[in-house]
Formats: sequence, C-alpha cells, structure tokens
Amino acid sequence: MRQRLIPLLAVALASTALTACGSKTDVVSHGETEAIFVDVGPDGGPYLKYQVQISRQISPGNISAGVGNGDPAKADAEDSEYLRGLTPQQLALKQDPQNPIDNEVFFGVWIAAYNDTQQPLRSASPLGFTIVDTQDEHFKPVVSAPNPPNPYLYKQAIVPKHVGSGSGVQPAPNSPAGSSTTAGELLLFKIPQSSLENRPLVLHIKGPEGGEAEIDLDV
Repeated sequence: MRQRLIPLLAVALASTALTACGSKTDVVSHGETEAIFVDVGPDGGPYLKYQVQISRQISPGNISAGVGNGDPAKADAEDSEYLRGLTPQQLALKQDPQNPIDNEVFFGVWIAAYNDTQQPLRSASPLGFTIVDTQDEHFKPVVSAPNPPNPYLYKQAIVPKHVGSGSGVQPAPNSPAGSSTTAGELLLFKIPQSSLENRPLVLHIKGPEGGEAEIDLDV
C-alpha cells in the first residue's frame, strides 16, 4: 500500500505545480459575448487583450455631400462623422435591385485593446480582423490611409505597457475615440444586409506576432 501512495502523491504534487504555474486554459481565445476580453499573442505570450465595446449598423444617409449613400430617412448625424475622410470608392455600397436584401450596408465594430504586461505591445493590423457569418462569408474592414484624417477609425498602434494599477489602452483615453461614448476605435465593414441575418457574426482577430481569438458579436 505504501509503495502505491508514493506515485499517487507525486501525481498530485505535479498537478498542483502545473495549476500554480498557470496553463493554456487561462488564455481566453473565444468570447461568447462582446463583454468578454480575449487574449491575442504568440504561444506563451505576451498577450494583448481585446474587447468589443459595441457593434451595430451605421446609417449615415446623405446628410452631407460625399458622405455615405444610405437611406436619408435613417440618416444619423453621429454616424456620418464616422465616415468623413474616406474616398468615394470606400463609401460606395453595392446595390442589387433584383434582391434588395443583398444590398450592402455599413456595419461598425468598436474595439479597444488593453495591455497588462510590462512592455509595449503592437496591436493587430486592421486586416488582422475578419467578420465571418454562418455561411462562411468573410468580410474585411475598410482600410484607410496610414494616417487617417478620421480620428475614430481603428489603426494599428503601439499600446503602452501597464503602469501602476492601470492597463495600457488603445484608444488613448484622451483621444477623440477614447473619450467618445463608445470608448473604442471603429472597424468599418461593408456587409450585405442578408449576411446580418446569418448570425452569429463572429469577429476573428489575428495578432501581428501570432495568436488568434474570436468574439461573437451581439447583432
């Protein structure tokens, strides 16, 4: 009996040691709702945390020249600001007169990144984000110039390290995006209206140094 207890005790101690050191289950790679923080980074870290602040359809209408081409009856003054500075090609939405349900609409995902490590980390490229619907249709965000004139649009950046009790954050709290009601930077997508019905829409995130995560959008 004594001989059998020794290996059992060794297994228990090894299990305790592994738990104390942490495991891959501590890394969150799937958020079932937008409230969940997900970790993106190479295997073993360091990880940058991402959280979707909100996602919704954007309806800028035609309330100012050259801004959007949505339904004027559903125009929103705030939404028109999110599209300022984009090119006519970027603003153009595909229309299908035969199947209006397939007309494109603007869809926004406002996202924030948090750095809890002791080193600055680079956030994902705009093209590191993809929305996938239940029919396996993939959508990439509209990518603006390296220095977009619109301060609300998402751009890749260096997220500062953790200081004191606070995380490094993108967008910066005192920036237009960070001080807005969404407290996030906008990933702007053009998606057929029909795809919005193919829920859940899932936002996939690929880190610049490796690692992936996904978040189910609350559409």
